[in-house]
Amino acid sequence: MRRIDRYIMQQFLAGILPVLLLLTILFSFMSLAEELENVGTGTFTLPDAFMVVLLTTPKRIVELLPVTALLGGLIGLGAMANNRELIAIRSAGISKQRIAQTVAALAGLLCVFITLLQFAIVPGFEREAATLRGQALQNTESRSRYSQAFWTRNDQQFIHVDNVNPDRSLSGVEIYSTDELGRLTRLTQASGAFYTGEENWLLINVLESQFQDDQVIETTHDRMQWSSLLSTRQASILILPLEALAPDDLIDTITNLKSNQLDTHQYEVVLWQQVSLLPSLLAMSLLSLPLLLGSVRSVSAGQRAMTGGLIGIGFYLLQQLSGHLAGILGLNPLLVILTPPLILLAIAIAAIRHRTL
Repeated sequence: MRRIDRYIMQQFLAGILPVLLLLTILFSFMSLAEELENVGTGTFTLPDAFMVVLLTTPKRIVELLPVTALLGGLIGLGAMANNRELIAIRSAGISKQRIAQTVAALAGLLCVFITLLQFAIVPGFEREAATLRGQALQNTESRSRYSQAFWTRNDQQFIHVDNVNPDRSLSGVEIYSTDELGRLTRLTQASGAFYTGEENWLLINVLESQFQDDQVIETTHDRMQWSSLLSTRQASILILPLEALAPDDLIDTITNLKSNQLDTHQYEVVLWQQVSLLPSLLAMSLLSLPLLLGSVRSVSAGQRAMTGGLIGIGFYLLQQLSGHLAGILGLNPLLVILTPPLILLAIAIAAIRHRTL
């Protein structure tokens, strides 16, 4: 039994790998075409464009795996169907539910692979790509900067930072302090800030303006200590593209923003998009079975691949659309993004139960 399970998994993977390679190359060329538009801007060169595409490849693989699982399953298991191997397996007393369990087990392993990429590989590579692109594009002849500015809030302080430097120091810091009624009481401006540990910062070249009744009292400081709940990790996270954040970074950021009563919707959308890849992968893997069961003789391999391609592309576009709708219209990300893969998973399970070889 285990030998048959391993054989089914091997055939499934044998179908997935070439499809994944082909789609990754195709989408990488599309990404390269976009990056080539920036060549010549600032110090962004052709090698930079190729490097950005290379660094963003792991994320591309993660996003393509669900569609690849469907197409690869149709190719790998389809070869078994054409060779009557599935019929032989069924004749040996192995039920279609058992075959589905084997495919689901392989999908589970692929889900673990996706999770490892999302936590350990993708964020670092996306950060490097964003840094490379940003540093190159900010060095234009007009000295226009690639914006890494962000706003955040800490209790009664509103903080604006122009840039987080490669050494994790801050540039262009503005701290707006308010009272209990929300009135501005102090504005602290610093040309830079360095992290000294324990969520404390050393501000340099500081101009402090205190608003008292009808007068403004200005004080300058060469150096000034600033206690903040903003750590260097939180600061670096806030200026990164959302796609460069790992799930745990997203959860930490959402928790921090909620504690300061700030909007978390865009972070929740990205988080649930990442989570939705897991049920999507399982659903797509299982969906390859009902497309094979009952049609071994009547449907050609080309027709199965065409059907799988249409379903896969349609589902991919639906997932992208649901994410955009959730972000633009302010819809519940959990409901909007997770509903399509869960519905598809239910359809795949129901179809497996009602189809026979």
